[in-house]
Amino acid sequence: MDLAIDVGTASIRVAEHGGMVLDEPAIAAVDVDSGRLLAFGAEALTSGAATAGRVRLVRPVRHGQLADLRLAEELLAALLRRAGATRRGRPRVLCCVHADATAVQRRAAKRALEHASARTVRFLELPLAVAIGAGVAIEEPTGSMVLEVGAATADVAVLALGGMVTSATVSQGADGFEAAARSLLARRHGLVVDQATAREILAMIGTVDPSAAEARVEVLGHDRATGRPSAAVLRRSELRRALEEHLEPVLAATLRCITESPPDLANDLLGAGLVLAGGASQLDGVAGRVAEATGIPVRPAADARRCAVLGAARCLAWLDEIQTPEDEPRWSLSR
Repeated sequence: MDLAIDVGTASIRVAEHGGMVLDEPAIAAVDVDSGRLLAFGAEALTSGAATAGRVRLVRPVRHGQLADLRLAEELLAALLRRAGATRRGRPRVLCCVHADATAVQRRAAKRALEHASARTVRFLELPLAVAIGAGVAIEEPTGSMVLEVGAATADVAVLALGGMVTSATVSQGADGFEAAARSLLARRHGLVVDQATAREILAMIGTVDPSAAEARVEVLGHDRATGRPSAAVLRRSELRRALEEHLEPVLAATLRCITESPPDLANDLLGAGLVLAGGASQLDGVAGRVAEATGIPVRPAADARRCAVLGAARCLAWLDEIQTPEDEPRWSLSR
C-alpha cells in the first residue's frame, strides 16, 4: 500500500494513485487532564463543541512544521488507520514538504510517520507536487513556475529538468489574511472578533484587487475596551490595504525566484506562465496581483487546495526510484 500525504497547517490530505482518500482539518481534540488524543479532523471540532472545558483543540502543525511531535505521531497513526493502512499492511508514504525544509525537519516528519506505522518514507517538495498535480511537464528543459499559498506558508519555485532551479518559502498565507482582518477591526474599530468571523469577512468583501468596487459589511463582535457586544462597519478598501501588506512578502519572493533564475529560463516563463495553487490563492485579486508583480501570465490550478497531494499521488508509480537522503535538501524527477 502506497500513500501520498500533505500535512498542512489547516488540513491533512491523504491520496493514493487512484485519487483522494482523506481530507481533514489539521486539528486534534486532546483530553485536558491526560493529554490523550480523543479525535482529529472534523470529529475533533464536534468533540470540542460538545465537551467544552474538558477538551482542548490543538493544531499539531504550525507554520508548516510539526509543533508537537508526540501529538503529531498519534494524529498520523489515527489518520493512517482511517485510510485503511492497518487493514492492508504498513504503507509506504510519500510526504509533501516545504521547499526550504531542513534535514532536521525532514527527520522529524520521517520519525513521526514511521512511528505512525509507515514502512518507508520519501519526500517531495511542494512546488514539484503542485506542478505535477497541475499537469506541468516539469521534466522538460524549458522553465515553468508554481506558487502555492497555503494556510501559514507560501512556496514558490522555478522548475526545469524535473527539479527546482530557484525556490523560496515565505511565512504568509490564509492565517495571515485572517489575522490582518482581525487586527484591523481591533485597531481601527475597537472590535474583537474570532477567526471564524474573520474568515467570513474575507469571503464577503476580501480582495487585493485595487479596481474592486467599494463594499461594506456590518461586523458583530465584542467592544475591545468594555467586552460588551458591539458592531462596526468595515469597508472593502480599508481591508484591501491591510491584506496587501501580508501579500507583499509573497510577491517579493516570487519575483526574487524569477530574477535569480538563468535568463533563458526566465524568458521561458513568459510563455509557460505561473501555476497558482493553495487555498489562500483563491482570495479575490491574488492572481492579478501576482501577474502584475511578475509580468508573466498566471494560471490558477484546477483543484487549488488539493493539487499538491494529488500530484504526489501521481508520483507513487515510481516511488522505488525516489531517493531522498536526509542530508540532501532536494531531489529530482529526472530519470
